[in-house]
Amino acid sequence: MGQLVPDFAQEDADGQIIKLSDFRGQYVLLDFWASWCRPCRAENPNLVKSYAEFKDKKFEILGISLDKEGKRDA
Repeated sequence: MGQLVPDFAQEDADGQIIKLSDFRGQYVLLDFWASWCRPCRAENPNLVKSYAEFKDKKFEILGISLDKEGKRDA
């Protein structure tokens, strides 16, 4: 608590590399989810509602999928 989250980078949906540090100075919610996770998917409408409410106040949501290619059935 009170420490910066370690920086990381990953591709976005368009294949562009983004880094957590690209969002410095903003409020960022890191949403770790997977398509097979029912509670994760059930929470999605709340994320959409929160984003709509706070997007103009330097609020971003970074969704980080835990799905692995070819592993959905697992």
